Amino acid sequence: MGSVENKPPILHIVVIGFHHKFGCQVEFSFPPLVSGSDGKNQCPSGWKYLSTLALPDGSHNFVEDTVFFNLPSLSEPTESIYGVSCYRQIPVERLKLRTADMTRSTVQKSVCCLARQPIYGYIEVKLSLIADAFFQQGDFSNTELLQRAYQQLNACLMDDEIHRPQRHFYLGLSLRAIVLHWRHKMLQLFKLLLLQRRVIYFGSPVRNMCALILGMASLVPRLLEKGFQEVACVRTSRPISPMPDYTETIKQFGEIEKIRSSVYVDAVDKCADDTQNYNQSIRLEGGCEISSVTHSHCNNDQNSSTQYQKCSSLSDSKDSNILETKRCDRSNSLTREGSVDALSTTLSVLASINPDEYRAPISIFASGNLCLPYLSLPYMDLLTDRSVLSYVVGTSNVLFQQKRHLSDVLVDIENGNFDTHDAELRRQLILSTEDLRFMDYLLRHVQSPKEDAEGSEYWIREQFQGYVLALLRTAVISDGSTKDFDHFNANFMHALKKTQCFQEWYDVRPEIDFFEALPAGHPFAGTLSVADMKLKIAQTMQNSESGRKINQAVNSTSRAVGGAISQAKGAFSNWWSSITIPSTQLTSSSVISGNCGDSTGKQNPSGDIKLPEEISVTFQNKSTEEITVGNNVHSDDKPVEYSQNFQENSETITVATQAVDSNTQPEGVVEIGKEAEILNKNEETSDSFSTDNFALPPDNTNSSVFTV
Repeated sequence: MGSVENKPPILHIVVIGFHHKFGCQVEFSFPPLVSGSDGKNQCPSGWKYLSTLALPDGSHNFVEDTVFFNLPSLSEPTESIYGVSCYRQIPVERLKLRTADMTRSTVQKSVCCLARQPIYGYIEVKLSLIADAFFQQGDFSNTELLQRAYQQLNACLMDDEIHRPQRHFYLGLSLRAIVLHWRHKMLQLFKLLLLQRRVIYFGSPVRNMCALILGMASLVPRLLEKGFQEVACVRTSRPISPMPDYTETIKQFGEIEKIRSSVYVDAVDKCADDTQNYNQSIRLEGGCEISSVTHSHCNNDQNSSTQYQKCSSLSDSKDSNILETKRCDRSNSLTREGSVDALSTTLSVLASINPDEYRAPISIFASGNLCLPYLSLPYMDLLTDRSVLSYVVGTSNVLFQQKRHLSDVLVDIENGNFDTHDAELRRQLILSTEDLRFMDYLLRHVQSPKEDAEGSEYWIREQFQGYVLALLRTAVISDGSTKDFDHFNANFMHALKKTQCFQEWYDVRPEIDFFEALPAGHPFAGTLSVADMKLKIAQTMQNSESGRKINQAVNSTSRAVGGAISQAKGAFSNWWSSITIPSTQLTSSSVISGNCGDSTGKQNPSGDIKLPEEISVTFQNKSTEEITVGNNVHSDDKPVEYSQNFQENSETITVATQAVDSNTQPEGVVEIGKEAEILNKNEETSDSFSTDNFALPPDNTNSSVFTV
């Protein structure tokens, strides 16, 4: 057998458990993580804290979760190992065999796979079924199921890794969910990834966080397939216990490789010589069949390959002559039109070009630039080592969130926002009008997707492929003084050209003729429109510091307006009740007599009680637009009009009542006594009262009527 066959795609399958005294620990590994051991409670020194990665902080709050993580190779300084862990928590009552160390009401364990390729989602689908079957059998001492699963996983992946379909790398990374949740901020996170900064994602449960980090990485053409080898590799400037030193562990790792290779060879031989052995099901109580499940996935992979190849062959099936003709005519034939859909034609041309032609990927994660989808607390010291230049990490431990010096940007998964104290970085991440058009175009299609077409997972990745090519073309051709730089944000472009990943790519880029044949500038460059202004204003209000302050002021003002109106309604109700009380009770209350008398507080000598004809609450502003709020109250066939007139930028509220006898003309304004004091106790009450520093939300500028 060749060298590839001696290196199985799946290195180990491991069970991590939580012990009430010792915390997280390895309970089983196949093949053993440490040569010559029984595979229990032992880890190589370079993977000392593997158990804390597979069983994340805060996992006890959830019944199940999935973790994606990366580890440095124990033998190769420039290779990484990719982990997938499926966590489960069940009550002890569901176990058939309970041990003495199970002292709590629930049992927490993770079934973990360590692989040579970053095919997280592909492994997750199969490993999740394996974990369910392992828990359903109710006996954790029975590990035969896991050994058979290890052999079957490798049998499914025994094809040459170089020719593995691209769909394996992208499975489980839902880009549509990311677009719909993060909207325009998604492009900011993507551009932040290209700048190679220190970024910490914080959230729990961790599955969505890991998928977000890897999903953003998958948008960089060919990064997962070809540029993910060194995502966990760094030679630290000082000894750090979780990191391998590549000297003491090499000999130990060599012994492990021999055991692992022999196990893998046996699995492949069995699969080739007697396939029926793998079709036999391991039947568990509850009807779970792990063998049939994993093999059905292998068959489904083969059956669904035709559909995926149809999508992935779109760029490869282009006739070379037609493609060459397009290159020659791109800059001349494509015009800038006002329609966003028309502008997307340029993006389609760029997306159709094979990324290999422009030397993709840009190696964002290499030479001390790390990508760790999940990182546990024991690895915190790694982030402060001077050999670590940048990183994108995910964590569920609040201590990472509190250590603000560790990150340039802190991304809050739960709230869907990110924060940075670096003013220059904030300027670099501002989206241009063209960028906003691009994201608006994506959103419209993702909200109404078509299968294997606009709005699909493949389509989203293809659009970003075209965007990246336009970005690189602008960085190579433009000198920084043209408008093309402004279309991508000139601050961002200047920062991008200084990054290590761009400079390394620039050294191996194609000849200049390749880029000159491409359309110039941003794919969505064009004439400004009203829609562009709306997008820009919305983006500014959501993401700028001044915009956030305005939103806070608007929210506070809205609460103030609501409170004032509620108090006014209460005052009106009390006043109206005092009017309708019989006259014999009026003399018993000075408050009531004061409310029913004239402006001097004396009772009406005629004894006639004048009913109010109109009560108005007016918000007077500079703008001429008004919002009228009205409600007709009928009592004893005498209508009472209660209206509110709102005008923008008001600083005065006026409340007045006018009493009109049914047979006479209005005699003046009747004072609201104590009820007016309820509305504003700090000012003298007469015919009106005012409130300073009052402003209405800007949204309340259109005319409308509602009932109070």
